[in-house]
Amino acid sequence: MTYITVVDDSPAGTVENLDTLMTDILAEPDGLAARYGGMVNGKLCIVAVWDSRAHAEAFMTQRLGPGLTRLLGEKPAPVRSLGVEVEHAYVR
Repeated sequence: MTYITVVDDSPAGTVENLDTLMTDILAEPDGLAARYGGMVNGKLCIVAVWDSRAHAEAFMTQRLGPGLTRLLGEKPAPVRSLGVEVEHAYVR
């Protein structure tokens, strides 16, 4: 079942850092269907669409922390995210 994660204050901090993280460091995460990122009130917000909750959780627990550490040069605070099991979808 499709699963969505929402991060409302990514430690990556900028869209440029997000691009570096997701193209150079964590390219092509398994099960990632789509990702959207942008700045809201000075904070980097990311919405990701996953093939399943298991894919999202594996990425968030196993790959994201080490990737952010490599990007930032230090261990970041834990990433807070909201997860949503998709029960209804509308796609244009």
